[in-house]
Amino acid sequence: MEKMSGKHGVVSSKKNIKKRPKSVPNKKKMKKRPEEYGNKYNSKMKKKKPINKRIAKKKQYVEDNIERTPRNNNEFYDDGMNNMKKKRKKKRSKVRIAIRIMLIVLLIIFIGRWWENGFTYGGLLATFMGHSHSTVDKMETINMVITGESQGLTDSIMLCQYNPKENKARIISIPRDTFIGDNINRASPSDKINTLYKRDPQMLLSRVSKITGVNVKYYMNIDTKSLRALVDEVGGVYFDVPIDMDYDDDTQNLHIHLKAGYQLLDGDKAEQVVRFRHNNDGSSYPYEYGDNDLGRMKTQRAFISTLAEQILSKKSVSKINKYTDIFKENVTTNANFKDVANYIPYMVDFKMENLETQTLPGQPKLCNGVWLYVQDDDEVEELMNEFN
Repeated sequence: MEKMSGKHGVVSSKKNIKKRPKSVPNKKKMKKRPEEYGNKYNSKMKKKKPINKRIAKKKQYVEDNIERTPRNNNEFYDDGMNNMKKKRKKKRSKVRIAIRIMLIVLLIIFIGRWWENGFTYGGLLATFMGHSHSTVDKMETINMVITGESQGLTDSIMLCQYNPKENKARIISIPRDTFIGDNINRASPSDKINTLYKRDPQMLLSRVSKITGVNVKYYMNIDTKSLRALVDEVGGVYFDVPIDMDYDDDTQNLHIHLKAGYQLLDGDKAEQVVRFRHNNDGSSYPYEYGDNDLGRMKTQRAFISTLAEQILSKKSVSKINKYTDIFKENVTTNANFKDVANYIPYMVDFKMENLETQTLPGQPKLCNGVWLYVQDDDEVEELMNEFN
């Protein structure tokens, strides 16, 4: 080794001196904190791992589960993969078979329940809603008061009843002049039943319950706007207008001009039919048909029956959402959808020959200078017992 003298003493020659790395990391520190060092040291300290761990696991599984033959490793791997695919296909086929069996069983149960509920469109709805053949036996007759309103006036009052057990219904017209006071000798115009709805709908329900002897829970007030909209939505209603109608009332902006006979009525003409009482010359319906209010109530019941038949037909079921929107805009009621939902499947199968239409038994009388309709309590009781 050559030595050179310098300012600070003897120094070894650079040629013969081995270079030391600038800093050699401690192995223990590297294990704890390898991220502090460069890739050069990381590559030396870490063991090389397979790039795709999933493939390595599959190879190991194949090698452990197949019979080795004197072939190369790639052939072993291919055989193992094929066996694995076959096992998976078998498992999938078993699952599919199980699902199909379950679906077939459920379909058989559903068809059986549908058969019990009646193999009809209504029975199908009842089955979807979870009804059984005993569900209808637990359902009570639903009673609802329906009032027709035009420009703030209650023109018609009807008690509608539906018995789901026998799938029959009844509409009882209650004359708007029906007496509700305490003393008939001191009667006044405020003693008429059509004044109650404006005061409080619950008062109307209470009075109708008292008159008929049945528990009436629900009311529905329908504006003539909804009637016009419904008729137009179903495409018009074919109806037999009983007589020629010719009436004008400028105060109500009501103008009725129709000829007697079977014809297609749109919404405007339908309103004219249900609001007609008498002509401009004072003539009205024939006596045997029912004069003035009695004749109008009979016409209303006939028209509503025809309209209901068309709305409940299978062709109109697809428009149920549009009907619902019309009712929301123009109908006031205390009935929730949940209250009447269970009755819908049976109403769909309703036959119009099972609908009865009647007028509350009684007679019109002039009392204290006011024309009133006085009910016959005995006949009313007999009428209500016949239905229930």
